[in-house]
Formats: sequence, C-alpha cells, structure tokens
Amino acid sequence: MKRLLTLTCIALLASLGAHAQKDTCKAGIYITNLYDFKMDEKSFMADFWLWLNYRNDSLHFDGTTEVTNSKSSEVTNFSLEKKNGINWVSQKCRTQVAQQWDLSCFPFDRQVLCIDIEDTQYDTSKIIYTADILNSKIDSGVNTAEWCIKSFTVRSKVRTYATTYGDPELKGKSTYPGISVEIIIKRTNSWMKLMKMLTGAYVAFLISVLVFFISSENQDSRYGLCVGGMFTAIGNKYIVESSVPSTSANTLMDNVHNLTFLFILLIILVVTISLYYFENGSVKKRQLSLKIDKASAALILMAYIIINMLLIYRSSC
Repeated sequence: MKRLLTLTCIALLASLGAHAQKDTCKAGIYITNLYDFKMDEKSFMADFWLWLNYRNDSLHFDGTTEVTNSKSSEVTNFSLEKKNGINWVSQKCRTQVAQQWDLSCFPFDRQVLCIDIEDTQYDTSKIIYTADILNSKIDSGVNTAEWCIKSFTVRSKVRTYATTYGDPELKGKSTYPGISVEIIIKRTNSWMKLMKMLTGAYVAFLISVLVFFISSENQDSRYGLCVGGMFTAIGNKYIVESSVPSTSANTLMDNVHNLTFLFILLIILVVTISLYYFENGSVKKRQLSLKIDKASAALILMAYIIINMLLIYRSSC
C-alpha cells in the first residue's frame, strides 16, 4: 500500500510538473531589405522573413505575431510544415517601423534601428520565446550608398503591460514573449555631406572677415559686407533645415550656424570700435584702429577655425 501511494504521488507530481512547464518557441528573423529612411516622418521600412519552431501541435501562430513598434505591417506567404517532429512556421513581413532619429551628430550620425516582435495570443504563462541567434541574419545586400551596417543582434525578450486586456485568468498585469532586433547603422560619405551643407556658412564668415582688409574710410563697404555675410549664413541655415529635419536638441549644423552668426556679430562690434578710433582724428588713434583691424582679422579667423574643428571632432567621434 505504501509503495502504491508513493507511485501515485510521483505520477501526480510529474503530471502537475508537465502541466506547469511552459512550451518553448524558437524565433528567428532574416532581414532582406531596409529602405525609405524618412527622418521627417520618423520611420523606416523593413522587409524580413520571420520563422517559429515549436513542438506543441495545439499552438497556432497564424496572425499571432506583431511588430509592436510599427506604423503599418503586411504579412504574406504564411506556411506551416512539420519536419522531424518540429512545427515550422514561416512568414514574410513588410513593415513601416517607427524610429526616433538622433540627428545631433549629423552627418556623422550613428543610428540604432529596433524591430520589436511580440506574440499577441499566448502570454508567458503558456509559452516563452528563445532567439534563433545562429540562423538570424541580415542580408549582405542591405548596405546602401548612404548607410553601412555596423552590427546586428537579436535576442529574446518579455514585455509586461499594466493590464490583463480582460483575460479572466490574469490579475493586474500581463506579460507577453517576443524577440527584439537591433541594427546599428552609420552614415557614409560624412565629410562630403558636411562640406556641401556648410559651404554657405563658411563663405558667409569669410566674406565678413574681409572687412578688416578694407579701409575704415569706406564705412558703407565694411558694414555692407557684414550684412551680406549675415544674410548668406541665414540663407544657408534655411537650406540645411529643409534637408535635415530640425530637432529639439542642438545639432552640429545648429552649432556651426550659431557660431557663424556670433562671429559675424563680433566682427561688426570690432569694426564699430575700430571706426570710433579712426574717426577720432588723431594720428595715434588711426594707427590704433589699423592695429585693431590686423589683430582682429588673425584672432577671429583662428578662433573660428579652432572652435569649428572642436565641434566637428566631438560629433565625429
């Protein structure tokens, strides 16, 4: 009788353990294309194949996976096969993924693209996901003329929500399994883009510096060059902002343009001081005015170049 009771307890415990054990689903992804990087719309497009491997025949994954950070998604080519006792679900996805672009270091920016995929039907009490790291890859042809792929990682994850979505079996919150894909990309030809976008600002500054080589007798020419340089810099800023969406944070482009505006105003201030001494009438004051012009031309030009180099170096690192 004791032996019978012992065997019964063991069988019962084994049955409860088997019931409590969660099913495991191995999920993998193969990205075939990344395109339409729209910084103004804060999104990008991704095409990829998603597959799931599991043993429990009672599970059904047709339409149960979702890209949670997408604006829109389309799923095609769904298939289910059983090979060597393992169910193999595969499907092709095209999705527009929401993306917060970090443009503070543009055009030396490095972006982190994330694709979050979750199960919408089975929570973590029923199934857990493991990432198929070995087979998950990104196609080598994804590298474009503007971007290059620096790294690609895929990992399993769980997401907890502060709601049960009305599930009577849950209380307070719910947790769903999934996988998370992280792709780090870096912009190419950054130096060429930098020179193309900031040429106007640099020309505006050089135009303003030329006032120090014009005699103080030509007041209109001096102030005219400064005003012309200021308008050139403002126009260049508008052109840059039409190509690169503005953000709440200060970007490299903002810093260079603000620096240019500040130095042009400094040049106008120095020119005004120089003109004051020049019109004083005495020979010494006129000589002092000439010295101020020569010293200011060298100091302002050197300071502008050094600060520019520091700003660019900080953004490119």
